[in-house]
Amino acid sequence: MTDTPICECGDAINGKRYRGPNHAEGCPAHVRETFTVLEHDGARVVMEPAEAAQMLAESPGMYTESTVMLTRDQFERMDEFTGF
Repeated sequence: MTDTPICECGDAINGKRYRGPNHAEGCPAHVRETFTVLEHDGARVVMEPAEAAQMLAESPGMYTESTVMLTRDQFERMDEFTGF
């Protein structure tokens, strides 16, 4: 799941752009969750924290790890990750 260039109406988080959420702030469905960003050789992927923890355990020191707060719909609408 990589983030591809999107329109300027998306959210800028940690210098990266993500598609805007489907729900407005204040809406009960507008809940930001923590996701893990793994980077390796310039490629990055946004993952569920449990999946990222497993990858990190299998390959210690291989990835740079950070977190991002996205709504569930922002995460689910990201492009499929094609690999490092």
